[in-house]
Amino acid sequence: MKNFVFKALISSALLISTSFAQTANEIAKKVHNLPSGKTSSYTVSLTLVDKNGKTRNRELVSYFMKEGTTEKTVIVFKTPRDVAGISYLTYDYPDKADGSSVDSDSWIYLPAMKKVRRVSGSSKDDDFQGTDFTYDDLGTRSLNKDNFAILGEEKVNGVDCWILEAKAKDAKAKVSRRVTWVDKKTFVVQKGEYYDKQNRLQKTLICENIKQVKGYWTTQKMTMTNVQSNHKTIYEVKDLKYDEAVNTSFFTVSALERELVK
Repeated sequence: MKNFVFKALISSALLISTSFAQTANEIAKKVHNLPSGKTSSYTVSLTLVDKNGKTRNRELVSYFMKEGTTEKTVIVFKTPRDVAGISYLTYDYPDKADGSSVDSDSWIYLPAMKKVRRVSGSSKDDDFQGTDFTYDDLGTRSLNKDNFAILGEEKVNGVDCWILEAKAKDAKAKVSRRVTWVDKKTFVVQKGEYYDKQNRLQKTLICENIKQVKGYWTTQKMTMTNVQSNHKTIYEVKDLKYDEAVNTSFFTVSALERELVK
């Protein structure tokens, strides 16, 4: 699955040699380029837990397809009633030949307003519909937006991992840096940390139920916790299908407007 946080990779006093920095870039590229199929579809169960332990449940469906070098994703909320029909479409593009990044195109449809609006680049670090995931987590983040470094090595649940830092080049980014623990064998992210503009820990990510589905490494459960607000979102995948036919008409702005995505 290309979507969500396993694609979005502490300022350190470590002195990083040129070759070590290149290794960090290579690791980041392997994480970024993990095979995810030509198409996929799945249902997501979301559990939102507030600081008092009160829970809210949501369900959405997601469809993904590659069209040439463009990766298209559409998401629609199914339940509960207050969010049902909210849908989100994003097109992710490869970097240019000179290495510069190309911003994704994203739109959101709000059924109460019967209107599609474009999601601006400045809004992509905002929380997505009350969850602890951001709009940026729903797409494929360009490697060119970050500087990478290896902070060390550590075992996570018995898995040997690289500790990889991705520091945002944009000084105005709401997430200043991301630290991920990357499996040395599979290059699948095992856990992560997200830091705010003041370099304070803001969110933690725990990845579970990682397995191969049709030969593709897939994270089927993620828990994102905002340690500053004591709110968390549990994201669980079910009914996952890779490389099966999807309705290509879903991946258009007009499909959002006409509420065709089911």
